[in-house]
Amino acid sequence: MNVKKLKGTIEELKEDLGPALLSTDIWAMSDGQSIVGYNPQPKACALLNKVSKDLEKSLKSSDLPELNRYYLLDLVDNKMVVVIPLADHQWAMVLDKRELQLGMLLNIVLPKMIDAFEESITE
Repeated sequence: MNVKKLKGTIEELKEDLGPALLSTDIWAMSDGQSIVGYNPQPKACALLNKVSKDLEKSLKSSDLPELNRYYLLDLVDNKMVVVIPLADHQWAMVLDKRELQLGMLLNIVLPKMIDAFEESITE
């Protein structure tokens, strides 16, 4: 994994989302420890790691399709969490919805993040 490239991607993310981005972390699913981030949230990494594993297990045992590229959590106080499972890692962001343009996030930022991550693990 090219951590230097991911740090650059996080800098781009900060520019793309501006004040909407409150924090972001990328962590390994094996241990839930943040590898790189901005305003890192180590407790959230560990807990979201468990939530993602439980969500995937629940979807597999139901009649629903499996998780695709990401999931969103709508929180109180105009906050949102986006979690992107990526192979053996996950990437999460905490966002301020008052500052967020949802179309920008879904159509431009998330695909760009996913592509950048996939590039970083092939190097």
